[in-house]
Amino acid sequence: MTDPLPVLTSCDGCGACCRTICAPPFRIDHEVNEPEIRNVPQELIEEFLPSWRIRYQVEASPCMWFDETLLRCRHYEWRPTACREFELDSPYCHAVRREFGPG
Repeated sequence: MTDPLPVLTSCDGCGACCRTICAPPFRIDHEVNEPEIRNVPQELIEEFLPSWRIRYQVEASPCMWFDETLLRCRHYEWRPTACREFELDSPYCHAVRREFGPG
């Protein structure tokens, strides 16, 4: 049996799930093999898109928007749908927190 994890009310200070993906997890438009980006300011697209194509191929590297010092998203207000739909304190949240900590 594993020790229970503390209940979280915010993702700030954790970032376990952000450590398991290579780039902001924008859904892929498979017809053009590009990220489907909606409602993101152009300057943020220009910031990440050039390296997104390379980082997308790397498994289990941190999200390029994750601030590893502050343990939070640098562009939280523009986070992709996958991040918005992630369920805090869900079984998946617990699994990645156990593996990647710190929460």
